[in-house]
Amino acid sequence: MGDRAVEVIVVPYDVERDDTGAARAPAALLERGFLAGLAESGWKVHETEIAPRRAGAAKADVVADLGLGIARAVAIAHSRKRFPLVLAGGCLCAVGVVTGLQRMGRELEIVWIDAHGDFNTPESTPSGYWDGMALAAVCGRSLREVYKSVELRPIHFRSVVHLAGRAFDPPEVEDFRRLNLKLVPPELVASPETHRLLTREAGEKTQRGLYLHVDVDGLDPGDAPAVNYPAPGGPALAAVLGCFELLPVPAAMTLSALNFERVGEEEARRTVATCLRLVNAFGDGAKRPA
Repeated sequence: MGDRAVEVIVVPYDVERDDTGAARAPAALLERGFLAGLAESGWKVHETEIAPRRAGAAKADVVADLGLGIARAVAIAHSRKRFPLVLAGGCLCAVGVVTGLQRMGRELEIVWIDAHGDFNTPESTPSGYWDGMALAAVCGRSLREVYKSVELRPIHFRSVVHLAGRAFDPPEVEDFRRLNLKLVPPELVASPETHRLLTREAGEKTQRGLYLHVDVDGLDPGDAPAVNYPAPGGPALAAVLGCFELLPVPAAMTLSALNFERVGEEEARRTVATCLRLVNAFGDGAKRPA
């Protein structure tokens, strides 16, 4: 495989909370041998944990602090020629990841794998859950107080491909359609049309970096059952890995929204194995430069 160094950036928070199953999932993933699995696959493994500087502060301040910490860790990892792999309780970590890559001068394309849209706003959300606004925040249409505090420059909708979504709220469907955001439903993930789309995106954007965001619930729950919000009907792991073969090595990658407290040990082991295969798809640094 060739030696590659990975900086595993652990964010043990679910939005701003540290007391949920999703928040505890990054540590649970490590406890189940994830770092050892990476090392056995040939990675040189380094680890960083992110904590808010003002724990107990207002929600927006805690989330912004976490985003700033993630941004710093991502930028430092790149400066040390390490692959930033962010393990987070929720998808809102993406605000920090994108900011960190932008600090390194990267213009970005995003492939966002998620069963859910993550495209709500405070006005449209049926639940009020900030994690369901993560992609919208990255695109500059939600949680302005957070992305402005972290100094993120919003990503244009044309630079996003959303893969495997199947549990959208009605306002998200309307906004996706109105903005013509590129959506690939689960049944088309392995299709020639999707492979042509990803090949075209990779070829046309060779001067840009790729941010690969994987909410693990985007996959078939049979391959990854230990997730916070399981959604039936996801693409098989093999189909997702087939898409990865068409992509360049990401500038950063996220694995988010796991939850090991909802499953038994066999399902937990299956999920850890899936996470390792997702990361190891990009282990050969000689194949495609980052």
